[in-house]
Formats: sequence, C-alpha cells, structure tokens
Amino acid sequence: MNDHIKNYMAWWLAKEKLRKNSKTPVKITLAGIKLSVIPQAFLPAPLQTHSTPLLIKNISHHNFAGKKVLDIGTGSGVLAIYAALNGASLIIATDIDDQILHYAKHNAYLNQITDIHFMNSNLFESVEGKYNYIFANGPISPEAWSEESLSGHTISSYGETLFSLYRNYLTDDGLMFMTFAEFGPVEAFYKTLQKYSVIHKEKREEKFGIWWSFHEISK
Repeated sequence: MNDHIKNYMAWWLAKEKLRKNSKTPVKITLAGIKLSVIPQAFLPAPLQTHSTPLLIKNISHHNFAGKKVLDIGTGSGVLAIYAALNGASLIIATDIDDQILHYAKHNAYLNQITDIHFMNSNLFESVEGKYNYIFANGPISPEAWSEESLSGHTISSYGETLFSLYRNYLTDDGLMFMTFAEFGPVEAFYKTLQKYSVIHKEKREEKFGIWWSFHEISK
C-alpha cells in the first residue's frame, strides 16, 4: 500500500469515526438530491469520497425513463432517488439494515419521491425479476467494512457473489454500474472480473491522490 493510499484511508477513517461518534445525521446535497445520512450508512459526500459522484457523472447520458432499476446496498438511497427523479418506472432499493432502509425512505420523501420500493435483502437474496439498470456501488475497502457489517461477506466474497449472479437479474440489453478504487483489493477485483467473464467498460479519475474507477457492466 503506497503512501497516498495510506494517507487517504487514515484521513477517511478518522472522518468516519468522528461521524459515527456524533450519532447525528449529516446533511448534504449531491447532484441536486437532498440527503440526511445517518452514521450507519455510507456518506457519499464529494469532499470525502469520489465513488458516488464518479458514478453519477458517468450515468448522466443514460435514459432512465420507463426503465426498471435495482439498487443493491442503497445506503442513503441517493442512486435510487436519482433513478426516480429521472423517470424510472420501477425501482427496488435494498439493504441489509432496516434502520438504513428507514432513513433512505425518509431521504426519498425529502426529494418528493414516494414510489421506490425499499426492501431488506443481502445482495440478490430476496430480489426477483430482471432490470434494465442495476446499481451495485458496494463496499471497496476491507479496512472500512467488516464481515459483520456485510452480513458475513468479506469484500472478496461480496464480489464473487455479485459477479456470479448479476446476469440473472439484467435484461438482455441491461447494464450494471459500480465503482472501485485504488485502496481496495485490486488484484482480487480484476481476477474476479476475469473469472466470471465480466464484460465491462472502465473509466478512471484521480482524486485525493488516488485513482477511482467507474465500471459499466453488460450481460
């Protein structure tokens, strides 16, 4: 792990510790979406991370009108809300924590969205049907996400499950969107993509002294 990664992770973890100790939601606006993010949920703030901002930037040309969308690990709900604001006809947003789901629903209401279906599911466990778009912007760093917080998954097993099953839930012309970053298990990530013959387009950007990658994945 190089110094840039170490410095970023130390800084990010310190920020997260302060946020969790405060036990109060953080209010931010991202892509025009108002969010109140509880300590248990990932904070997609551009001043702290580049994963969610990078993803939103790279999906802006896609037409969500009338499309079916699945948001795995919705967290704050920002991506599900984005899909709703852009005309998606059916949106399923999942997480493994009922309190996180409750506050994600609250964030939807903040943005005058009432038709997202929030449900408890560990990855695809409780999901049915096929979707035009899947958001799978999940955990990246084992330092930041414990097995307990991932319902028994490691970062690697999360990726194994995701890439082995996602095709079952995409329409033939559907796409899955996710991000990765230099502080994750890079070698394991790309080996897993190769293992499951994942067809993907990748775009990288540097921020906070490290690279972040956006992945558009097809069936």
